[in-house]
Amino acid sequence: MSLLLNILLSVLPFGSPVHVPVQLAGNFGEPRPNHIHGGIDIKTEREENLGVYSIADGYISGAVIERYGYGHALLVTHPNGYTSYYLHLNRFSPQIEAAVRKWQYQHQQFACDIKFRPGEFPVKKGQFIALSGNTGSSQGPHIHLEMHKTKDNNLCDPLNFLKSIVKDRTAPAVYAFKSYPQPGEGVFQHTSESRIFTFDKGYFQAWGKVGFGVRANDHMDSVYNNYGIRYTKLYCDSKLVFASDVDNFPTSCHRMVNSWGDYDHFLSTRIWFMKSYIEPGNTIPIFRTGTNKGVINFNQRRDYRLRYVLSDIFGNQTVKEFTVRGEPEAIPKIARPEGATPLYYAKDNQFEADGVRLNIPKGLLAKNSWLQLQHGFTGNSLSKCYSFSKAALPLFNYAQLSIKPTGKIRNPEKLYIAMRSSMNADAPAAYCGGTYADGWVTGLIRELACVYFIASDETSPMITETSLNPRSLIFKITDTGSGLKEYKAYLDGKFILLKFGKNKEVFFCNLADTPIRPTGKERTLKVIATDNRNNKQEYLTKIKY
Repeated sequence: MSLLLNILLSVLPFGSPVHVPVQLAGNFGEPRPNHIHGGIDIKTEREENLGVYSIADGYISGAVIERYGYGHALLVTHPNGYTSYYLHLNRFSPQIEAAVRKWQYQHQQFACDIKFRPGEFPVKKGQFIALSGNTGSSQGPHIHLEMHKTKDNNLCDPLNFLKSIVKDRTAPAVYAFKSYPQPGEGVFQHTSESRIFTFDKGYFQAWGKVGFGVRANDHMDSVYNNYGIRYTKLYCDSKLVFASDVDNFPTSCHRMVNSWGDYDHFLSTRIWFMKSYIEPGNTIPIFRTGTNKGVINFNQRRDYRLRYVLSDIFGNQTVKEFTVRGEPEAIPKIARPEGATPLYYAKDNQFEADGVRLNIPKGLLAKNSWLQLQHGFTGNSLSKCYSFSKAALPLFNYAQLSIKPTGKIRNPEKLYIAMRSSMNADAPAAYCGGTYADGWVTGLIRELACVYFIASDETSPMITETSLNPRSLIFKITDTGSGLKEYKAYLDGKFILLKFGKNKEVFFCNLADTPIRPTGKERTLKVIATDNRNNKQEYLTKIKY
């Protein structure tokens, strides 16, 4: 931990966000598909509505409702340059609830990301700010706590600040390592393929350039959960060749976890091997390596002694060693897949074929790869269906895809790019946006192995009444095409707030919670739903309120 951070922590002490013993369901930096776990998950004894308290002095700088998977969330900005985030809450303190409700009615929308002025809602360390819950992408009751640098929004390990509230004397568990012979440049155990090995064998053989990865989990005292590894170091002949410190993580680098981790292996096994070398397009600034980016060149006939040291923030560590004998051996050349087009991580890639254009800007690939075009037809598409990779190939950000419709187009404004996981016409399709111009429909994609095609949506959303009880209005709003874009509800022409929760198709309201007072008379209720291709549906009914 840096001297500056130690000084800051001494000026502004931090405390627990809960008044129960702290145990973690998840820690900072655990690898997930397309992102790292950006905070710590604090158990709430399998209950909801536990008090949540500000971990330090500051002011409430933001509130989020049903955006980004947060559910209900609060942001508290502290004077030492950090902002704490509290996610998956049920309710806010009354003052914040009122401010949020005011904003929702002013802007006529439920989901929101609200910013408050500095000092508008000051809080002290230990002050009640919310009730815990299970909202958003949460899989069970808990509090997800994040720490961001206020200036650049980088994610930091909350245990930097809250280490004193968690007890841990349990070292990480290290299970196996994986070899990654560099294509055309190395072999390990007589093969250029990536393989898994246990440490107990002790002796291996290699020639040329080889990277390594490790499978490991951290653990904590008296808790069954698995956690991510804070510190990883790999030494070769006592020289450090790779080190990672999972902290100060830019939010723009989330998808690079697919390059740091072995994404293909995870997709088939649900197990992560984290690479101890850096692929050239991966710019996550949590690594430290030499000139070879962590890749070891076994170019001498001798023994190379490798040592992994994995440790947690509490200083518990595990050491694993193995020896690699350098022995000259033929290294297979790279075979170019038939019909493949090269993709380069360090420059723009523009591809065009019959009816399709793909633009992948520089910086979206972890390494040089191959584009392998596949195409076909499905019964309900308005174009050919295209896929660009036979294996999963996630991009770091969005690429631009344009597809030319086949046949006559009746209403270009209703066209969009749709995505399926396979050529199976029965698989659900996702909306990837779409703008029609000069005979092409253009959208944005982030996975080259999925299947893309043009679809049209001229069907309005469906609004189904479930309950007209004034204290429990419930509607179901569904859309089978481009997806719901927005919805609004009005009572006698005055806006009322319909909420939603885990089920994004179910909307509900207690009229007693609205600004409209009961009269006991018959009122006109209108619900309007609009999809992403601007098809609109209105529902009208009479209720007594």
